[in-house]
Amino acid sequence: MELALQQKLVARLVTDREFREKFFAAPARVAASEGLTVAAESLAQLQPEQVRQLARVQRRRRLAQAGVQLPLTRKALGPRFADLFRNYAVTPPPGKQSFEDALGFAEYLAAQAGPPALEHAWMGSLARYEAAQLAATWQGTKITTRVFPHAVGQLAKLLPAR
Repeated sequence: MELALQQKLVARLVTDREFREKFFAAPARVAASEGLTVAAESLAQLQPEQVRQLARVQRRRRLAQAGVQLPLTRKALGPRFADLFRNYAVTPPPGKQSFEDALGFAEYLAAQAGPPALEHAWMGSLARYEAAQLAATWQGTKITTRVFPHAVGQLAKLLPAR
């Protein structure tokens, strides 16, 4: 049981910036508050920079997967895709599957619709469109209905090839 709690704590350290900073302020106390008794001392020996480096690698992997799963959104946003994903990724992913992370990012983008975050409001609609496709695919849904304020299918055709 202790090993499972250790793995959960390390995973949280890598994905949750706020928790990571709290942990490094008082590692033994936070480990103990998470239910770790035996391993609290060894976890207190973790080097903050190594954990931060691991977190950066994890965010880059999440970004790459989101880009693959939301290709039209990535194309429409260009370099802003990575910037916006970094803002989104300060919180832990909403689930264990990469498609859940892409869905969470699409929701984040839809909530950011319009300046200054998104150059055009239709970009949020495009993200919602791709999220609906992704959800239908992963959830095995045959029919998914969404209403969009923009002609998303037409917008997708207008995106330049990159």
